[in-house]
Amino acid sequence: MKTSDMRSLQALRKLREQRASSQLVAQQRRCRQTNVALDDAKENLRLHREALAREAERIYGSISEGMSISDWRMAQEHLEELYEGGQRKLEVSVSEVARTLEIHEHEREVFRVAHVARQRRAQACDTLLEGRERVERLVDEHRLEADEIPRAAIGGRA
Repeated sequence: MKTSDMRSLQALRKLREQRASSQLVAQQRRCRQTNVALDDAKENLRLHREALAREAERIYGSISEGMSISDWRMAQEHLEELYEGGQRKLEVSVSEVARTLEIHEHEREVFRVAHVARQRRAQACDTLLEGRERVERLVDEHRLEADEIPRAAIGGRA
């Protein structure tokens, strides 16, 4: 393979590496954003649980004041609706965001490993190209020296 071809391939590798680096950065950003979303979902769940606990305390406080059986059943149904309507949805939301984060982190790791592999290949190619260029320079220098020796010999006789 010619040195110029190697330079062209190396330039293409560098462009691919830049693109891959951009993908890695974008994936890292998605991981951070998803992590923030997970924290928000967990906080919403925590706040909902606190509200549910306050409502349960309020209802159970009403028991001491005397509550009819029908009122007690309605209060239980109300708590169950709060749990079913909000708590489960929030728990599902937390689970979904956690799964999404896990997927993003896995993709980020795949991008990172590929990035490291590409960097190693690029370094190896750089080393190979530098060696090839060094050899070509030495060959050119030897050619020039070889061309100068006969001229000096011819010039010395005259």
